[in-house]
Amino acid sequence: MKKITIVSLHLGVGGIEKYISGLCKMLKDNYKIHLVITYKLNEKPSFDIDKNIKITYLIDGKPNREEVKKCIKNKKVFSLVKELFKAVQILILKKIKTIKAIKSLDCDYVITTRNYETKLVNKYLKKSSIKKIATSHSFPTTKFKNELLKATTNFDKIVVVNDEIKDIYYKEIGNKVICINNFVEELSKEMHNFNSKKLISVGRFSQEKGYDDLIEIMSLIVKKDKNVTLTLIGDGPEMDNIINKIKKLKLEKNVNLTGYLNQDEIKSYLHESSMFLMTSHTEAFPLVLVEAMNYGLPIVAFDCASGARVVLKDIGSLIKNRNKEEFVNVVLDILNDKNKMKILSGKSKEEIKKYSIENIKKKYLNLLSSLENKSNKKVMFISSTGGHLNELLMLKDMFNKYDYEIVTEKAPTNMGLKDKFGKKNVKFLIYATQKNKLTYAIKLLANCFVSLYYYIRFRPKFIISTGAHTTGPMCCIGKIFGSKIIFIETFANSKSKTMTGRIVYKFADLFIVQWESMLEFYPDAVYWGWIY
Repeated sequence: MKKITIVSLHLGVGGIEKYISGLCKMLKDNYKIHLVITYKLNEKPSFDIDKNIKITYLIDGKPNREEVKKCIKNKKVFSLVKELFKAVQILILKKIKTIKAIKSLDCDYVITTRNYETKLVNKYLKKSSIKKIATSHSFPTTKFKNELLKATTNFDKIVVVNDEIKDIYYKEIGNKVICINNFVEELSKEMHNFNSKKLISVGRFSQEKGYDDLIEIMSLIVKKDKNVTLTLIGDGPEMDNIINKIKKLKLEKNVNLTGYLNQDEIKSYLHESSMFLMTSHTEAFPLVLVEAMNYGLPIVAFDCASGARVVLKDIGSLIKNRNKEEFVNVVLDILNDKNKMKILSGKSKEEIKKYSIENIKKKYLNLLSSLENKSNKKVMFISSTGGHLNELLMLKDMFNKYDYEIVTEKAPTNMGLKDKFGKKNVKFLIYATQKNKLTYAIKLLANCFVSLYYYIRFRPKFIISTGAHTTGPMCCIGKIFGSKIIFIETFANSKSKTMTGRIVYKFADLFIVQWESMLEFYPDAVYWGWIY
């Protein structure tokens, strides 16, 4: 049985930790799984991990941020120095032990969940045959995106949680990024309470969740209907601010703060509620929405960057421009219209099926299988523009099987290739025509140097070309440095040689013609038919 190692920070409370738990459940029957976890926070993980899965903790505990904050607030200098000294010790130990653990990995695949671990795996497993998969659970701000791209130069795949995020990365790295949604571990047969006026929201009490706006929205709702209540489940740095705002708006009777709850307790609250609310400023893929959908809850959310928009595009109520008045009106409209609530509930129940653990498992197994079958060999696909490029792109089914680059001439019609295959995978030569012999000669000479630069940076094992003229230098360079040259004579010629074909035929390792008649001109070539 092949082995997977998942490297992560801790197994406490959080979306990533819940994701790891689900990932273990999905893959444990097909792979041997080992968790390498930096911080041991509790005796048991917050989410269920199968007893047969090995867990290696590197450090017992973590830096105590809350204690540091208390020391600063209370001006306890000695205690602050003591806590900071402890924190520095732990952070140094964290890096040393994580690097040591990564260097000693014995597995077929390694999966990382955060940029810190991803960066270290990228550096210390650079030359390893272990297949490397990074998972990203955050919306890619410019800084985060650049950090992740820098940290995954030696990774095989980056898994993101929705298609909007995939599109952002695809422009940079092409097929290296793949979208696999978050999932619900078990489809519920139960429904929520249609007759209550209990609203619910679940999440970390942090600024990006927009709970200050939610409390204001609740104040407006209560003014119109005093029987409506809101349960907020979670904990975090904004808890005190939220408590103060509830008191200020006199909502103590209408807003219930539960603090942290386990999954069974959360399920109970979801079951008893009538609607789920989300006021986040940004999300990647909000798992709490999927969990709410599992109980058929209608959902009202602000249309924030990525997350809610992706999940709710067909089933929920998205409020644009953080319009609180509209949010209030939509909530009350649904609460007071049971028929509308039932329709929205039905949509949630239907939509949740695509996030079942069975469906997501298939995607992960396909991903792992594709990496298992993917060769580590580097292949350069090169052609001039026009018809030669069209023929080259007929080979696109081969691209994902290798670490590949496409090289062609820079022309207006070709600029979309970077969006289609990713910036990393597409390189351009200088566009050259033979109308002016002197200009052509200068550009061809320049392309010799450009080709050499591309070759040295990529070092392809194979060079596959469909011609024509501007590809000649790369084929020659590749031959000199030991690459295997595969040349496909253009479909356009059935009764005569091309200039590039005539040259490359002399040293190509494999020369392919698309017309049987061309064997008369290239007797050592092979005829495999058309690539169209």
